[in-house]
Amino acid sequence: MKFFYLIILTVATGVSTLRAQTNTNSVLPMPRGPTRIDSDSADFDMTGHRAVYSGHVRVDDPQMKLTSARLVADLPPDGGRVNHIVAETNVVIDFTDDKGQTNHVTSDKAVYDYNVQGTVTNETVTLTGDAKVENAQGWLTGEPIVWDRAGNHLTATNQKMVFRQNLDGATAGTNSPPAKTNFPPGTIQNIDQMIIPSRP
Repeated sequence: MKFFYLIILTVATGVSTLRAQTNTNSVLPMPRGPTRIDSDSADFDMTGHRAVYSGHVRVDDPQMKLTSARLVADLPPDGGRVNHIVAETNVVIDFTDDKGQTNHVTSDKAVYDYNVQGTVTNETVTLTGDAKVENAQGWLTGEPIVWDRAGNHLTATNQKMVFRQNLDGATAGTNSPPAKTNFPPGTIQNIDQMIIPSRP
């Protein structure tokens, strides 16, 4: 099978979370377009509630793109939200976050887990095997890198990070004006204006 439209995997990719609305005046999320999945082959186990995509897997979602050699999604028997997805081998994810910033993720394996226990929502993406997250501010590697989507928290073990920021406080490679400071003349930040008297 060459491609499939699976609306259920729109939610499964972990890009958009529909959380319970506790305020009756809350604005409901806008409907999203379909998620398209292309692969060399697909196997749907209706009894085991599992979808397996193999070979040149490509997921095109309105908010993210994913490629990998294999993708396995566990489908809940009640038709609810997909709660477990594993992408393996040469995983590449490009997504735009809530602030409109583009992020590029690479790893050997990405595992998405979602569950609700009582009133607590747990939603994580765990990256392993040469895991790297890169955006305009820099890059981060770690083994593993865990993104807690419900808590908006990122952790990395054995991490290495490069942060692209110059001494002015402006992010490198942007057109941001230099940050204004209250440093007195002659400090490092104002070294270009410092006058050094010459020796006789």
